[in-house]
Amino acid sequence: MNSKERVIRTIQFNNPDKIPVDLWVLPAAFLQYGDKLQRLIDEKDIDFARAIYNDPTYDERIYKIGTYKDVWGSVWKNAQNGIVGEVKEYPLSDYNNLKNYKSPIGLLKGGFEETDYFIKSHSDKFILGGWISIFERMQFLRGTENLYIDIAEESDELYLLRDIVVDYYREYLSQWLEHDVDAICFGDDWGSQRALLISPNSWRKIFRPVYKELFDIIKAKGKYIFFHSDGYIMELYQEFIDMGVDCINSQLWCMGVETVAEKFAGKICFWGEISRQETLPKGTPEEIIEKAKIMKECLYSNGGLIGESEIGKDVPFENIKTVLNCW
Repeated sequence: MNSKERVIRTIQFNNPDKIPVDLWVLPAAFLQYGDKLQRLIDEKDIDFARAIYNDPTYDERIYKIGTYKDVWGSVWKNAQNGIVGEVKEYPLSDYNNLKNYKSPIGLLKGGFEETDYFIKSHSDKFILGGWISIFERMQFLRGTENLYIDIAEESDELYLLRDIVVDYYREYLSQWLEHDVDAICFGDDWGSQRALLISPNSWRKIFRPVYKELFDIIKAKGKYIFFHSDGYIMELYQEFIDMGVDCINSQLWCMGVETVAEKFAGKICFWGEISRQETLPKGTPEEIIEKAKIMKECLYSNGGLIGESEIGKDVPFENIKTVLNCW
């Protein structure tokens, strides 16, 4: 059974030969550990590959010290290398600018020259493509505080802003779906440490319809949907299940693995993760192994669990080795 078959069987709860492994490595971790980290990763059997794409909206300065303006017009400031910076100036902080605002949708003119070659050369891996962030992009354009007020007031401008962002991602998605990836990825952080960032009713009214539209397009093409969302998102699991999300990457340990499992194990595939707030940076190798066992006992049901972890520069190298071995 190769990696692609293993992941598909895991998603379908169809008895994979073992739990598939995925690893996210922040640039700061490579700066911290250098070539020995890459050698370790190369030695291990990672089941996923992220498709190469020459994204015209990506700017490598996002991980470098300094200030820059991205193609959306948001001004980023960064205080350390290898860690994503923060937006400090917002092009739509004043909605008077909305009527003349243009998204970078016109820049979406390919950029896939190496994508098909990469996919063919990694044909045994499960290929992840794209990264769609609706809520976070709206924050980068409007400002988080302003956006929360807009959501509370349900302003007309809020829906215009949302639609500008979704129009961009609709075109972005249509281009990705021309290529032979296995899944499309979404990433919007919807939780704080203890609760959703907005009310469930507001989420359902404002954001669910546009997610559902994009999810339906993906499903019509026979692709899987992988969704990342940090924080306490207990109220959203059933929403994601109902909309057809196949895999969810979430901070299980801030919600309680047993609590999540009681309600949702066997209904959606869990894309990790061992806690990157506590266990990975602060725990021992023995504690990492124990947490992996708990996750398997609670969440695995003839599949439905991917051994994903995110590695930052604060994770000891011995813990990185352990998390790659424990699954």
